[in-house]
This record gives sequence, structure tokens and C-alpha cells, in this order.
Amino acid sequence: MAQVSIGSLGDFADGELTRVEADGTALCVVRVGDRVHAICDDCPHAEASLSEGDFLADDMAVECPLHGSAFNVETGEPDCPPATEAVRVYPVTVEGDDVLVDV
Repeated sequence: MAQVSIGSLGDFADGELTRVEADGTALCVVRVGDRVHAICDDCPHAEASLSEGDFLADDMAVECPLHGSAFNVETGEPDCPPATEAVRVYPVTVEGDDVLVDV
């Protein structure tokens, strides 16, 4: 895996979903306080862009804008059908103000 900079911590608003391209991989990124999470941006059920959905802070999950399944940002697991496959989770490191993701 290659570690790629996707921006600075200030580029990501707390609790807001952001679509980022890293080494040709589309990521859905969310900042929660000083932690940043990255998952695959493509819903495995309908190939919708997860970054166009909502972040459910209480569940630490991203809700798909098409069908309502939500994917945990720490495990990638869906919470309910119609999605049955997990999305890939990408390790994120914050070094100083730089946000790095392993893709």
C-alpha cells in the first residue's frame, strides 16, 4: 500500500462527507474531531457515491443516498439490506496537519 496525502486536517469539516481521489481510488472521507476515516466511495449495492449521502455520527456510519443502508466507517460493514457487502476501509494517519491515507 502507498501512503498518499489527501490534504490538510483543515480541508475536512467535522462531520461532513468529502469525496477525494487518491492514486485513482475514489474515497468517502469524514472527519470526526481529530480523527479522519476513509472508506470506498462506491456503494456495493447500487454503485452510488457514498459521499453524497449523510454521516450518522451516533452510528459512525455513512448512509447511502439511494437506498438507506449505512456503512460503518471503522469496519465498512453495512447495517441493513439491501446492501449485504462491506465497503473497503482505508487506514488514515494524521501527521501534524497532513492527512495521509493508505491506498
